[in-house]
Amino acid sequence: MLILMFTERHDALYVVGSLDETLELRGMRYHPIDIETSVIRAHRNIAECAVFTWTNLLVVVVELDGLEQDALDLVALVTNVVLEEHYLVVGVVVIVDPGVIPINSRGEKQRMHLRDGFLADQLDPIYVAYNM
Repeated sequence: MLILMFTERHDALYVVGSLDETLELRGMRYHPIDIETSVIRAHRNIAECAVFTWTNLLVVVVELDGLEQDALDLVALVTNVVLEEHYLVVGVVVIVDPGVIPINSRGEKQRMHLRDGFLADQLDPIYVAYNM
């Protein structure tokens, strides 16, 4: 199901995204791509990002294209960007090497496969920060 938005002022139709892909946190729906775009724009060493929920917590997985010693600095940056732009508290930040976030042949992020890998402790992270 797609979420559609009509505006009377310009007689325009905006397709904002699929309802199936939304994250529900605190009773509101968020599109993962909006949060991911904010995180990717936050620092030049962030190669890719994916978000998902785990036990009502927002998990942000960030691919670091830089030195591993920079991983700790990204945690505060990521949590601040998400809080300031989306008013969400990040529950877990996972910093991984480039290429860890699974992408299918159509270029779509496989967030549920990433979530399964996170839960099975198969991501081999550089750094994990829990904010509980």
